[in-house]
Amino acid sequence: MARIGIITCSNATQDLNCASVVCLADLRKRKGYFQKYPAEEKLTLVGIINCAGCPTAGAMEKILRKVRSLTEFNVDTIHFSYCLTALCPFKNRYIEIIKETYPDLEIVEGTHTPRDFGVFQKEVKELLCASRTDMSDLIKSR
Repeated sequence: MARIGIITCSNATQDLNCASVVCLADLRKRKGYFQKYPAEEKLTLVGIINCAGCPTAGAMEKILRKVRSLTEFNVDTIHFSYCLTALCPFKNRYIEIIKETYPDLEIVEGTHTPRDFGVFQKEVKELLCASRTDMSDLIKSR
């Protein structure tokens, strides 16, 4: 039995409202990066958590707290979501610190079937940087 945790991109989940539906669909169907598991092996999704957010001075400690919340429930593999692998400039450092702290934990870079990274990055950047109304606009009646 594989006990799986998924770490998603904080920007994708919190700012763009990604509900991880494609990650979860591919997990259920054993597609994308979940096809590596033998058909006869039971897959248990232990939990999904978003990353620590774009790093600050405490980023490494924050990502380890996130991972710990999954390891406390005996995950043996953590999948970095497709959006995290495609968008995060800190992904490699996160992987290093996780492997140093949890050497027996498998890290898989991906969840669902990938799209073209360049196209995806461009689309996400447009969404994240799009002009929108915020509280200052409301206060100033704009």
